[in-house]
Amino acid sequence: MLPSSCFNAYVFYTLIFAEHLVQVSGSIQRRLGTTGCGTPHAVDGSSKDFEILTNGGNRTYRIHLPSSYDQNTAAPLLISYHGHGKDMVQQETLSQFSNDAFNSDMIAVYPQGLKGASGSRSWEGEYDPAPGVKDKLFTSDLINYLEANYCIDTARIYANGMSDGGGFTNTLACSPDYGAPFAAFAPVSGAFYTDTNFSDCKPSRSPLPILEFHGYADQTIKYLGGSGNGGFLPSIPTWLSWWARRDGCADPAADEISTAKTGYRYITYSCKGNTDIVRHYNISALGHSWPNTSITVSPINATPIIMDFFNAHHRP
Repeated sequence: MLPSSCFNAYVFYTLIFAEHLVQVSGSIQRRLGTTGCGTPHAVDGSSKDFEILTNGGNRTYRIHLPSSYDQNTAAPLLISYHGHGKDMVQQETLSQFSNDAFNSDMIAVYPQGLKGASGSRSWEGEYDPAPGVKDKLFTSDLINYLEANYCIDTARIYANGMSDGGGFTNTLACSPDYGAPFAAFAPVSGAFYTDTNFSDCKPSRSPLPILEFHGYADQTIKYLGGSGNGGFLPSIPTWLSWWARRDGCADPAADEISTAKTGYRYITYSCKGNTDIVRHYNISALGHSWPNTSITVSPINATPIIMDFFNAHHRP
């Protein structure tokens, strides 16, 4: 059941999508393209900032349309959340999801967090969030708005975030309602304050693809967990084992495949016949950073790996 705060929006968008249902081999299936298909937008290589109304106030986001965007062809959607004290512009620069060299076909959207008591921007459930903030609702309203105004492939909506934004990405993945629209998740250096034991998380379905990067030398969100600025944090190995169990691995230790590479370790879980459904990169010398061979000590670049992982997974 959807939260009561989303019911009116749910009814409205159900009515909209009703005209996009088609009969296929005796069953009803939804077309991939949303009602926003056919709406013209300038595709000029620039990113643009907009606001939407949610939870009684305006919230800001940045959107970048890839050069391949066609108003009549359903495109994947990637939503990327910035870290604590950062903003949507910095997240766009950090992730490089608006760079055609890495992302040639996905609409990239960067939501803006609200400021907490310290004056720094954060997210619901993370360190120092704004009082009363409802970022899960903001995300739901944002997706509904984008689907109504752009041509989006509803089987290919993805979430990513850095640090507290990565933690919020996991909060969405653990929500049976707000995580449902997404095909896969990819937190980077995630601060998993809302996922501190196995039962905290109720994913909308299983398996649910998830990819995570973390520096072993991270002193902000420590690899082995413990106390963080926002409370207790699970160790990354423990958190990975929980996700393996959530995705159907009866014995995560037996299903884990760990491969040592130069400067990092690559870990995957294949559960119930689903290959590489949980994936992790443990980067030995990396601190609290987005893996990038040009500006960090990381031997790998996270961005193209994230794009490949997302492209491999569609929502059933």
